[in-house]
Amino acid sequence: MDALTEVLKAMQLHSTIHCRSEFSAPWGLRSDKSDDAAFHVILQGNCWLEVDNSDMPIPLKGGDLVVLPTGIGHTLRDALDSPVTKLTDLLENRPSIEPMTLSYGGGGISTVVLCGHACFQERETNPLLTALPPLMLIKGEQGRSVEWLNATLEFIACESSLNRPGAQMMITYLSSILFIQAVRAYLASLTDDKGGWLRALLDPQVSIALGLIHQHPEKPWTVELLARQVNLSRAAFAARFKMLVGEPPLQYLSRWRMHKAARLLRSGYLNLAEISSQVGYESEAAFSKAFKRQIGQPPGEYRRERAV
Repeated sequence: MDALTEVLKAMQLHSTIHCRSEFSAPWGLRSDKSDDAAFHVILQGNCWLEVDNSDMPIPLKGGDLVVLPTGIGHTLRDALDSPVTKLTDLLENRPSIEPMTLSYGGGGISTVVLCGHACFQERETNPLLTALPPLMLIKGEQGRSVEWLNATLEFIACESSLNRPGAQMMITYLSSILFIQAVRAYLASLTDDKGGWLRALLDPQVSIALGLIHQHPEKPWTVELLARQVNLSRAAFAARFKMLVGEPPLQYLSRWRMHKAARLLRSGYLNLAEISSQVGYESEAAFSKAFKRQIGQPPGEYRRERAV
């Protein structure tokens, strides 16, 4: 299993569509900063995206996909001088008989947007979520989404417009796929001098080491042992790993172990001794000390506060 797959599995992503929105000019939509990632698909028409802390509005058109992994505040509107209404207010006031659709605006030129968000567990310890940029934009082609994305969007649009029984569950799965596709597209666009941890996933040696750490955090890994697994000297491997990932191998191993431990603590199925063993600690005391140092609170307290 590759490193990205393991990280995506551990994210426990729960995507939920807001609605299929039909806007008519003039219109403006404001989304405040959130702990969840947001995404917008322009199904028809044109609009502008304005992201907090940026002075450069981004023009969007049919087929474009925008993903905001960090939940940064942003505004969509048909023109830069159009009035803005908060998305939360529009969602609260939409008719209950059409919970997956939204109509808003002044009756002019139409823009159709699919709006959604993606929720994550343990996002503060997941390396993918800290490595993604505030904005990922996947441009469409001639008014349509790129081929690899179009099938997913067609399924989502169909489910959100028909509102059949089980539609919300279908859309949750489909929008999860959409998020993963967006991450893969962003990963493919990275250059050698950009990307950090994400760029490391494309490196032949470091990606193998990351995969080993992710799949088997319980093993007593050392820098020398990981280096042998990827056919590099200890010094060359340590330097390359730190350059790409941004931290030494064993420091990354410790963070990944705590990420997995947090997930196991939330599930509530295993006791502390079993969790300690699964993340590579011989004793509960050693595990508890490491967990508190990394997460900021003892594992028992963490479990009580966040158990699912």
